[in-house]
Amino acid sequence: MKAALLLFASITNPKDAAFHEWCTTIGITCPGAQVRTTPQSVAGRGVFSTKDLVAGEELIKIPYHAALTQGNGALNFPSLAKELLVLREQNTQQQQSSGSALRRLWNRIRRKQPPVAKETNAGENAQEYWKEELTSYALEAIEQDHPWSTWIEQWQRNDPMQTLVDQGTWTHDNPVYTNIYPNGIAESILTAVNDFQEMAPDIPDYKIGAAVGIRLELVDDYLFQYSNKVPTSASLFSLAVSRAVGLTERVTAIIPMHDMINHSAQSNVEMAYNEKDGEFGSFSLIASVDIPKDTELFLRYTDVTDDDGKWDDDKATWLLTQWGIPSSPTGNTARVEEQHTASLREKSVVDA
Repeated sequence: MKAALLLFASITNPKDAAFHEWCTTIGITCPGAQVRTTPQSVAGRGVFSTKDLVAGEELIKIPYHAALTQGNGALNFPSLAKELLVLREQNTQQQQSSGSALRRLWNRIRRKQPPVAKETNAGENAQEYWKEELTSYALEAIEQDHPWSTWIEQWQRNDPMQTLVDQGTWTHDNPVYTNIYPNGIAESILTAVNDFQEMAPDIPDYKIGAAVGIRLELVDDYLFQYSNKVPTSASLFSLAVSRAVGLTERVTAIIPMHDMINHSAQSNVEMAYNEKDGEFGSFSLIASVDIPKDTELFLRYTDVTDDDGKWDDDKATWLLTQWGIPSSPTGNTARVEEQHTASLREKSVVDA
């Protein structure tokens, strides 16, 4: 406890201090890391080492119950879980083949991490509806002032995709997709595509437009299926999707502390699952290289190179629209310029 008090005293930003205090109450330990709001972070806010670390050293430990998963959500909010199960069964019956293909595509896009034990309380077809159900549980946590709410209220992001969803203007314009509506593209969507291309000029605008369209279709589908049945929020849905990580083909999670770490092609930490730690296990963030004190920590969200090590603009498009991270090739070499790039999700001042 004394060490924790000293840690809080050393954090000058009230938001960061509140988050670390919450981590302590929920059982997250950070012997070698600290969230900091500072210009030294590539995104203005990130996770830094608090001491010299050697490769293989554990710097953060997160109990499984702290993660937002469908199974943990059902345990904490059983009444909502019953409502979501009914909606899941209805939506499964009504789901068209195009919707199924879109969901399978998005499941493949998730960041993948080491496998974890299968959740037994998430129910059948849970993996098809992780986006909608994690959003519902997050909203319920805020509504009930559940311990998760302290963390969820700090979810932030600032990039063209999140701005577009926050404004909600695409839903009020007549045309959305040129291949469906012949009258053109909504002005707000064009603005987002143009803003993205300014960030990543090597990615063709039509590919950015297609990726933005897929994300908006997911939001539209979510609002259509869940509005007026359970509380909904397009903004929180978009935030949840960008922070989630695929643990297995059946389990997707948003993991506190893990979701605060920014992206770099040259990552210096990795995550491991400790199956035998407690009843449900725990996650560990481990130094993958020697890390000096006060160094920002990075995960590699996804790879943007093909099998030959060359920059792949399809993968780069998803990196851009999913997390607001630009990348580009460097000359004719295989080196990709996206090292230590801000994910932008911690730069936003827009609350969920």
